[in-house]
Amino acid sequence: MRGPLIVFIEKRYLLAFRITMIFISLPFLHDIYTVLATDLADSGRYIAERGEDWGYYAYLFKKFAFAFLFLWLGTFGSRDKFLSKNDS
Repeated sequence: MRGPLIVFIEKRYLLAFRITMIFISLPFLHDIYTVLATDLADSGRYIAERGEDWGYYAYLFKKFAFAFLFLWLGTFGSRDKFLSKNDS
C-alpha cells in the first residue's frame, strides 16, 4: 500500500475540483444530520430505528463513508500535479 487516496490535478482545475467535491459531500452530511437528529434511518425501502436494528448503523456508516470520501478529496486528498512531480 502506498498511502492515502490522493488525486493529482492541474492547478487551473484544482480549486473547481475541491469546491465540487465539497458540494457533493453536502447531501451526505445532511442525511447524517437528519439520521442523528431523528434517530430514524430511512433508506427509501426500509426504516430503521436507532437501537432496534443494525440497519440504522449500516445506513449511518454508508452515508458517513461517502461524506468522508468527498470531504477528503475536497480538502487534503487533491494536489497540484506540477508541484507533486517536483517534490519527488
